[in-house]
Amino acid sequence: MYGFGFLFQSSSNWQKAAIEEQEMWAAASEVIWLRGWQMLTGTMTSHEATRMLVEKPLAFARAAQDAGEAVVTGRDPVAVTRAAVGPLRSEARANARRLRS
Repeated sequence: MYGFGFLFQSSSNWQKAAIEEQEMWAAASEVIWLRGWQMLTGTMTSHEATRMLVEKPLAFARAAQDAGEAVVTGRDPVAVTRAAVGPLRSEARANARRLRS
C-alpha cells in the first residue's frame, strides 16, 4: 500500500516532533529551576513574577490556535503535534536564554 519511503518519512517526522517536545521540556525544566532559585534567594523581581503568571495562558492559547489551524487545514497528526508544541517550545527556550544571562 505504502512504500518504504512513506514509512521512513513518517518515522522521521515523528522523531522530529519528539525531539522538539524534549527540547521544550528541557527548557521548561531549566526555567523552573532558575525561577525557583530566584525565589529562594529573593532576587526575583516583581516584573519576572508577573511575567511568570501571564505568559502561560498566552502561550497555551497560541498553541491551541496553531494546532486548531493545522487540524482545520487537514494536516497530518505530526504537523498538528508540532504546531501545538511550537509556541510552547519557543517561549520556554526564550525564557531559558533570558534567565541564564
